[in-house]
Amino acid sequence: MSNAKRPPRVDTYGMFRRLIPPSVSNLRALLLSLALVSGVVALACGGGDTQGGAASDGIVVKIPSPTGEATAKPRKTTAPSVTPSPAPLKVCAPNPDPAHSSLLQIEEPKPDQQVKVPIHVRGWGSNIGFEDKGVALAIVNAKQEVIQVLDLPPQPRTYRVAPPGLEITENAKPFAADVVISNINEPTSFCLWVYQETTETGTPKGVVQVPVVVLP
Repeated sequence: MSNAKRPPRVDTYGMFRRLIPPSVSNLRALLLSLALVSGVVALACGGGDTQGGAASDGIVVKIPSPTGEATAKPRKTTAPSVTPSPAPLKVCAPNPDPAHSSLLQIEEPKPDQQVKVPIHVRGWGSNIGFEDKGVALAIVNAKQEVIQVLDLPPQPRTYRVAPPGLEITENAKPFAADVVISNINEPTSFCLWVYQETTETGTPKGVVQVPVVVLP
């Protein structure tokens, strides 16, 4: 029995492999490779902390969070330009005895006004109609020299309107004059003095001063 010959072994695995077409073997290898790659991707995406939303296919999108506080950059602002106000004329000397506005007012010219010859001067006095005294008008230059003095009689008040603040009496009347100054070759400053009376020494009393610039 021991010397009996064994029957030859049949290689069934090799026969089976020969029966499988090469295309089927390649497909199995491809499917196995895809399974391994999917496993590696799942392990790589599953670890670590993430922020953001996960898509339906399992892909996670990371959105970095901003760190620190935003610092505002300073902006340069242009300062508004300021137009300086014109300085008042200093041609008038200190008023020795200012008149109250209820007693005497000059309506024209206005202080610091630029005028031309003839200079139209007008105003009102609350008592200048008494005995037709009127007012005196003195023209004084920047050197405090009196150029001329004019006596202005009161005028009729019919159809005239007195300025606000003037005390209206039976002797309240207006006055007016056109003053001519010679030899004006350039803008020249003058001070107009209007008053009703003077002291024994000749100093005006109850004075209204108006600085003007006379143009050539």
